[in-house]
Amino acid sequence: MASEIGHTASNSSLAAMDSPGCCSAFYEQDWVRQLAEDSFHPGGTELTDRTIAAMTLSPGAALLDLGCGTGTTALRLAGQHDLQVSAVDISTSNIERARKRTDASSVAIDFRQADAHDLPFDDDELDGVLAECAFSLFNEKSLALAEIQRVLKPGGKLAITDMAIGRTLPEDISSVLAPWTCLADALHPQAYVQLFREAGFEVEGVCDESTGLLSLLQMLKRKVLLLGTGAALANREIPGFDLSRARFWLDRFQAEVEKGSILYYRFNLQKAVH
Repeated sequence: MASEIGHTASNSSLAAMDSPGCCSAFYEQDWVRQLAEDSFHPGGTELTDRTIAAMTLSPGAALLDLGCGTGTTALRLAGQHDLQVSAVDISTSNIERARKRTDASSVAIDFRQADAHDLPFDDDELDGVLAECAFSLFNEKSLALAEIQRVLKPGGKLAITDMAIGRTLPEDISSVLAPWTCLADALHPQAYVQLFREAGFEVEGVCDESTGLLSLLQMLKRKVLLLGTGAALANREIPGFDLSRARFWLDRFQAEVEKGSILYYRFNLQKAVH
């Protein structure tokens, strides 16, 4: 989950956020990485572990981390879940950073720069695909699902955790925050389920994980306070960061989560066995 929490964007830069890579570009800013510590994933590693457990993959299974960012989840999957991990991201910068992090570890991960709509894998190659905070960003979701179907073995598992919309968003959220928070193309949970079924997936489980989103927001609030306090004590400014604006939008976002307008959901799916 990315956000406009402290960015003092000009009109031109806000307009640029309509591009497909807006969230990826947002994540790559230094101050965002300082806040996120390489992961804006609601639910954190606990949700990742629950999601992988629900996929019921065998040891050594071939798993793709789709939209891997800088490799936080991929490293955990390879190091603690005994999986053969490949990972792709559309951002070259993210892949380079992920490879450097992996070089410093003892695990082997196949990182590749690639588009979710054209995956660099053979038909029926993978046992599972995991997409955390990524699916809602895909421009052509049906095409991405068709690609996932292609690369999964019969009976292969797909797990998606992502932003969802519970009801129509207020204008300030939809016009200002949505492009920065993976909400611009997010769907209602039922609409996601319909899309998955139309793509030929069997739905094994659907779970509301919005408590993890609230916990993430609380963590960000604490970090924003510490970041702003540290900057003030050092008598310096953080480029692109406005403390009061950050607080305002975090509070605003949290209010909509508490109302049920903004959700975070987990979907466990399976490719049909023919």
